Amino acid sequence: MSANKRNIIVKSGLAPVHCFDLWGPIVDSDLLGKISIERYRVLAKSLGKIPENIEKAVSDYVDLMHGEPWATGEKKSGIIDALEGPLNEAGLSPSYADGFQEDGLYVLREILDAGEGVIILSSKEAPKLRTALPEDIGSRLGTIYGKNKSKPESFKEVYDAEQALKRMLVTHTADELPELVAARKSGLFQSGALIYINRNDSNSEAAVREEGIDKYINDLKNVGYTHLLENKIYTKI
Repeated sequence: MSANKRNIIVKSGLAPVHCFDLWGPIVDSDLLGKISIERYRVLAKSLGKIPENIEKAVSDYVDLMHGEPWATGEKKSGIIDALEGPLNEAGLSPSYADGFQEDGLYVLREILDAGEGVIILSSKEAPKLRTALPEDIGSRLGTIYGKNKSKPESFKEVYDAEQALKRMLVTHTADELPELVAARKSGLFQSGALIYINRNDSNSEAAVREEGIDKYINDLKNVGYTHLLENKIYTKI
């Protein structure tokens, strides 16, 4: 047990859990996306796919990587499937280990060492993530969820699942504004508990704050996750 580990519970009597989007906050979506595109072009050509369809899949995927509003939300899953699906089937998907964000790993370890929980909420299930992470993080990571994050109901489903495990969802971090808006609309998060990490300059701080998101960060180390309870975003007992 880490020397600085604390036994903290929120006012509900449940252990606090911090939720993170995977692509962007924890893995470098630009780096892994470029690798995926390169491999997809080669694979799709070998499979005899129509060039126009190949370029459409790539163009849509690039827009998603850059956080274009049209490509997020409801359409995100289909865009991912079009390009990453064939790679998964062929065993050509890049490893998460090739693109972890340094500040992402830092805060995951910081939170876990403090005795608080971490879960991942991604648009798709990530079965290879746990083993790709450094062992001291992967072995302590909570549930990895795959859900449509454009819907407030998805956050409610995760919230209820964590409560059933005697844990309480206290924050969510993402680099896409639509999912943070959905999280806000769920009504589950207190002020200051939704964190926007700027990874691709797709949204200005003013635009993010206009949507009711209180934290706009360029480095996850600046959030201070392990002090949020002390600062009464959630009251500990």
